[in-house]
Order: sequence, then C-alpha cells, then structure tokens
Amino acid sequence: MTTNQCDIGLIGLGVMGENLVLNMESKGFSVAVFNRTTEVTEKFAAGRAQGKNIQPTRTIEEFVAALKKPRIAMMMVKAGAPVDAVIGQLVPLLEKGDVVIDGGNSLFTDTQRRGQELEGKGIHFVGMGVSAVKKARSRVLRSCLAVRASRGKSLRRFSARSPRKWMASRVAATWDRTAPVIT
Repeated sequence: MTTNQCDIGLIGLGVMGENLVLNMESKGFSVAVFNRTTEVTEKFAAGRAQGKNIQPTRTIEEFVAALKKPRIAMMMVKAGAPVDAVIGQLVPLLEKGDVVIDGGNSLFTDTQRRGQELEGKGIHFVGMGVSAVKKARSRVLRSCLAVRASRGKSLRRFSARSPRKWMASRVAATWDRTAPVIT
C-alpha cells in the first residue's frame, strides 16, 4: 500500500486494538496501524497482520499520510490523558472534515469536551466504547457509538459488523438524543 490508500487507521495495538484491526480487515477494510512503541507495531506486522490488507506505520505523520481523505483515525488507548495526548499529536496533521474516533471507555464529560474542541476545528469526533466478548476461540468485538459532531455524515462505513447484528447502549442512546447510534 502507498500513501492515502487505507480506509481507516487505528492507534493502539493492545489486545483489543489488534483484534479490532483484524476484524475490520476481515470485513474488507484496508487499515493503517500505529503504536507509540515501534516494536509492538513491527511484531504485529510480522505476525498476525502478515499478508493482510494492513499497513504498519512507524510515525504519527506516516500514519496520517496512509489514510484516504476524509481521514478516519481511531484510537484504542487508555482513557484520560493518553487520549488527549494522541489527539494533540493528530490534530495538527488533520484537515477539516476528518474524523477522530475514541474507542476507549472515556468519561462522558471528556468525550463531550473533546467533541466541542474538535468541532471548532472542523474535525468530527466520535466517542465510542468498544468491548470484547469471548465466542468460540476468537474474540468478537462489539461496538456502540454515539455520534454528535458528525451531523448528516453517513456512518455505516464505521461499522465492521453485519447490519443484522445491531445493539444499542442506553448510555450512548441518551448521551445525545439527536445522534444516531450505530454498531
């Protein structure tokens, strides 16, 4: 893969991040990946991601350059200050209309604050909690997202799940009654 070819990018290659990347790739998405520890990215690329439509990147700049426009960058990092730190690295490299997704379980007030801050810069922010369920021998990742800043934008492209397998969280549904809830 070359620059601007990946459908979505994921930052944070812990267990959940790796499995989510593999899930998205198995559904036909090309995925750029980045981890602050380069060795983690290299191990994933040489192991579970080998031969798949997954592009490892070594810098945040390379990661952003690997994404199709409008860019979709998802984070699977620890809630709190680490999310703010990654957003701080990403935002200078993004453009109006790009999308940042927080896949961690951030405090809802942090999610609201981040959404307002990024909305002012023309960047869409999605607060999305991702959980894993053990099923047979593989992990099935389920997600529920409440979208506030992405008004009018088609969000089906964020879903790597079958349309018949919808679930909604009361918390996400009540966070903003005007927002669609998608899994």
